[in-house]
Amino acid sequence: MPPKYDFAAADRLSQQLTELIKKIDWFLWLRDSQSNHLLGARHSDHWQGAKRDEFQDEFKHQKTAFTHLKDAAKRLQSQVHTATEAAHAAEKAEKNKN
Repeated sequence: MPPKYDFAAADRLSQQLTELIKKIDWFLWLRDSQSNHLLGARHSDHWQGAKRDEFQDEFKHQKTAFTHLKDAAKRLQSQVHTATEAAHAAEKAEKNKN
C-alpha cells in the first residue's frame, strides 16, 4: 500500500513557499529602491562611466537570478498544489470505492 499523502506537510511547504516569494519580492523592491537612490538618474552627478556600467550589469544579472529563484518557487508551489488536489481526488475515490 502506498504511503498516505501528508496534507499538513504540503500545506506547510506551500505556506513557506509563499513566504519565500514575498521575501524575494521585497528584496527585489529594496534593491531597486537603493539602486535608484544611490545612483540617481542615468546621467546624474552620483556615478558615471565604466564602473557604473559594470555595477549596473552585475546588478541586472543578480536581479535576473533572484527573479528566476522566485519563479522556481512559484512553480514548486504550483506542483505542491497539483499534488494535493490529486491526493484529495484519490482519497475521495478510495472512500467512494469502499
